[in-house]
Amino acid sequence: MLQHFAVWLAATPISMVIQNVLWIIPAVQTVHILAIAVVMSSVAMITLRIFGLAGRGSTMAETADRYVPWIWTALAILALTGLTLITGEPVRSLTNPAFQLKMAMLAVAIVVTTLFQVTVLRGSVVWTASPRPAPPVRAMALATMILWCAIAVAGRWIAYLILDYGA
Repeated sequence: MLQHFAVWLAATPISMVIQNVLWIIPAVQTVHILAIAVVMSSVAMITLRIFGLAGRGSTMAETADRYVPWIWTALAILALTGLTLITGEPVRSLTNPAFQLKMAMLAVAIVVTTLFQVTVLRGSVVWTASPRPAPPVRAMALATMILWCAIAVAGRWIAYLILDYGA
């Protein structure tokens, strides 16, 4: 069913425009990659703050206020550019296991980011008890950073994991 939808989408006028106007895909990919860099650097700065390696003069709330909006803005840009890329090459994207894995990991990362933001905004004792959060919090921060890196790797693999469905 997903294959049929992808083939249908590839034949739509908007998909045809994206496929046939030579500059659209490279321009959209460039913006997509820049937005990935914004997410990755923001997550890295939050992770470094949690580990006490950067931003020690700031509270976790101040760190979250500084970087979380960048994450959400970049994720909105990623959604728009991603939808454009999918529309331009739906068969390559939607049916690709690397893409599907990326989307599953992205869903987890969005939940984790939301939970982080909510706990910081509520002034949870986890963030205010000490300048350096407890080991489980640091482990979660490291796992989140690894998750975002895995999302980026899966995104790159979409281009290399090409499945032939025997047309």
